[in-house]
Amino acid sequence: MISLSLNTQTLVVSVCVGLLVYYVIKRLRYRLPPGPWCIPVIGHYQIYSAPSLHRQVVELSKTYGPVVRLSVGPSTWVFLNNFDVVLEALVKRNADFAGRTPFPSGEMFTEGGKDIVLSTYTPTWKFHRKVAGKALRHYLQGDLLENMIQDNMTKFLDKMAEEKEPFEFSTYANLMVYHQLYTICFGEKKSPDDPEVMSLLKLDEELIETWGVGLFMLFEDAFPYLKDICPTKTWRNLTRITEDMFKVIRTKFYEHKATFQSGVNRDFTDSLLKARQEAENEGDEDALEKLTDTHLIQTIMDIFLAGTETTRFTMDWFMSFISGIPEIQMKCQEEIDRVVGSDRISMKHRNALDFTEACLFETWRRASLVALSIPHATICDTKVGGYDIPKGTTVLINIWALHNDPNYWKDPEKFDPYRFLDENGKLKPTRPESWLPFSAGRRVCLGETLARPDILLMCANLLQRFEIHLPEGVKPQLGGKVLSEGMDVPVDYKIVVRERQKQ
Repeated sequence: MISLSLNTQTLVVSVCVGLLVYYVIKRLRYRLPPGPWCIPVIGHYQIYSAPSLHRQVVELSKTYGPVVRLSVGPSTWVFLNNFDVVLEALVKRNADFAGRTPFPSGEMFTEGGKDIVLSTYTPTWKFHRKVAGKALRHYLQGDLLENMIQDNMTKFLDKMAEEKEPFEFSTYANLMVYHQLYTICFGEKKSPDDPEVMSLLKLDEELIETWGVGLFMLFEDAFPYLKDICPTKTWRNLTRITEDMFKVIRTKFYEHKATFQSGVNRDFTDSLLKARQEAENEGDEDALEKLTDTHLIQTIMDIFLAGTETTRFTMDWFMSFISGIPEIQMKCQEEIDRVVGSDRISMKHRNALDFTEACLFETWRRASLVALSIPHATICDTKVGGYDIPKGTTVLINIWALHNDPNYWKDPEKFDPYRFLDENGKLKPTRPESWLPFSAGRRVCLGETLARPDILLMCANLLQRFEIHLPEGVKPQLGGKVLSEGMDVPVDYKIVVRERQKQ
């Protein structure tokens, strides 16, 4: 018994001494970014486990500067909190910061890093992303997207028109967007209460509650060995949700594969299969190894899940602002009436809806949907802000900090779409600094080319058809609440809609 106790003590002392030596050597070798003191191994638990991590890091940056270092369990994480250091990392040193940290939850969800969003920067990743981008451009040709938006929006706007009492718009936003992305990926137009779509939506909501969006912070991610020894209930739930979601997506993919015709473009899945067929026709064996069924299924999951989350929460925030600020809503509707009139809104109108699109840009800024970016990782020893960043360091972009930086945004808490317009009321030709809803550099969002026209047309359809108000006597609340780490949603609100007269 005494011998066992001594062995345990020896082990603990050895581990502590080893960690201390490692820490001292690392500090001597690198000029690491500053950060508060913490307990070794456990790290800054009270900070990284908080639901408002992005705000806490901003407070720390007031003491330590724009580059802040925290210990998350045994790992070192670096947070970038202003535009200058983010520009240096993502644009000037874009390849250095293009990796991804291999989290156990992400590895499980991506079947070993075979997706685009979470897998790290490798030749396979670059080829996979190139093919997916080509497929997306092929899909966006013609009026396929426009017709899908119109068909899906009409059936849900008709249901909204039947509402006689105040109702929660988020319910409709979830259904609209989920049906929209389902049609984009699989080409099928489902009824509003289709059981398969509803089951996927339910699984998606469970996934957000379990895993979060943007920053993945399961206990097993901080302490990976625990998933094999004593997995938490949260880990077991994530495993079940993942299996259930992939069962549906795989079934749809293999149905498409069995019925694929090279000259027919039904949806995004067909566009991916066409890209692979082109590689086959060229006899590119190396390319085919990077385009397995698993890789294509993972790409569909990227577009489907990433698209549904950001789009439905954008719609919800947009409606919160529009219903709470009547003068902004009226300005959008005046523009839509002038540009579109009583016609059906189409892609040809997009470049003339400057004010409406500016409202969408301001929604992305003010809401900061994903407050902390999906974690990057350095693929080599590098620098940022004058500090050394060792290879393999996890780096997060504090998008909320960029979008609320008073050095770039006057009254950042105010919803003001005029920030994005020039003196002639046109969208400014270049993106404003410190605005990064789709990230930048090598890891810029693949779905941006789909998201921007998709969401604009959906919002414009809503405003063309309805006057949207808060219930009588209710004051607007334009703040947010934390749904999961890295994701804020509007505070609960209800709206009343009334059909507008045709112009």
